[in-house]
Formats: sequence, structure tokens, C-alpha cells
Amino acid sequence: MNWFYDLNVAVALPLFVGLFVAASCGIVIALRRPVHRLVQDPDQWDRVLGHTIGTFGVFFGILLALVAVSVYENYADTRVATLKEAAHVAALYRGAAGLPPQTADGLEAALDRYVHVVIDEDWPLQRDGIIPETSTGRVDEFEDLLHRFEPTNGQEQANYIQMLGTFDDFVEARRERIDATTLELPGLFWAVLWVGAIVNAVLIAFIYVKSLRLHLLMAGLLALFIGLVMFVTADMDHPYAGAISVGPGAFERVLEQTIDRE
Repeated sequence: MNWFYDLNVAVALPLFVGLFVAASCGIVIALRRPVHRLVQDPDQWDRVLGHTIGTFGVFFGILLALVAVSVYENYADTRVATLKEAAHVAALYRGAAGLPPQTADGLEAALDRYVHVVIDEDWPLQRDGIIPETSTGRVDEFEDLLHRFEPTNGQEQANYIQMLGTFDDFVEARRERIDATTLELPGLFWAVLWVGAIVNAVLIAFIYVKSLRLHLLMAGLLALFIGLVMFVTADMDHPYAGAISVGPGAFERVLEQTIDRE
């Protein structure tokens, strides 16, 4: 579904919702004559259908809400992990300034290269759902330089211990950021949602309404809302792709506010 995330939201949203509403209205038109021909007692029909729609609506609404909340939580967790990783990079860069110049220069240069690789190489891959590996070499480079350093006094020792702790936190946040690359809802969930949306449209079409315009208006408004919820859910399903996505802005700010200012 990369094509879906590549589309501009100004095109994708009206197209998706418009087709969704059109399909719902098409089902109403297709089933209207058979329903009017088969229904002998409209009052009894609508009463029984009302119970059916009410029961189905509860289950479908709960499922749609749970899926939307789950997708949003995945997006929010990914954003938090990205912010934490960028904050740890900034802390490591500042911490390196407390070490001897020869060591500090090497650590700062390694972090500079790491941030550029994350922005220029990791993010495009993550946007395509591919787990990045290039930046791993930059992490190994920084870790090797950090572990080679041997403190010579108490101040350097304290700063070094703090940097080791920050580095561990950085590695954990980076792992969370990379693991989110392949995060998505299982296909079975989407299948159930689409089946639910179709069943909902059919049940609305079964309602006995004399006015076609009123029937289409009712079906269209309900389809409009469900289509919007499903679009937003689908757009957030991949945390790094789509209009609602996590970008490399946190790392770009680290470059502008910390690394490039030194």
C-alpha cells in the first residue's frame, strides 16, 4: 500500500472518502427496489431491522474505536521513542565536551555522522517499511571510541559514568525507534473492518425509506464519518509514512540547536 502513503493528503482524503460514500449510496440504490418489493409490513420490518442495526452498530463501533486507539498509541509511542533518542544524542554530545579534547572531538564527530545518517538514510528506508542498518555502524563507532577512553581524574570519571548511562538509554530508544518501522495492524483486522463497513452499508440500505434523497443523505453521512475514521486509521497505521507520521524533525533540531552551533 505504498501508493496510498505516497499520495498527497489533499488528494487521498477526498478520493478515499468520496469513493466510500459513493459505494454506500450505490448499495442503497441497488437494494432499494428489492427491499420495497419484498417488504410487506414496513413498520415491523424497520422495528426488527432497528434492533439488528443497533446490535451490529455497538460491536462495529467498539471494534473501529479500539483499532483507531491502538493505531494512535503505536504512533504516539513511536514519536516518544524518536524524541527520547534525539534527546539522548544531544546529551551525549554535550557530555563529550567534558572529556579531553582529543576524545571529545572524536565522539562529537561520530555523533554528527550518526545524526546525518539517521536523517538522510534511515528515515527514507523507514518510510518504505525497511529496517535501516547503515546507522548501526555509526553507533558501533561511537561505542568503540567511548569504551577506549580511560578517565584520569574524578571529574572525568563522573562524566564518563554519566555518559555510559546515557548511551545505554540511547541504544534502548534507538531500538524502539527502529522496531516501529514494521509496526502495522494485522491484515485480518483490516479484513474485519472492511467486512463490517460493507455490512453496515447493506443494513442501512435495508431501511424502508420512501424518500430516496433522504435515504441517500442518511447513508452518505454515516459513510462519510466511517470513511474518515478508516482513512485516519490507515494513514497512521505506518508510523513513518503518510500525512500523519513521525518525521526526523527531532534529529534536525539536534543538528541546528546543538551540533551545528558548536
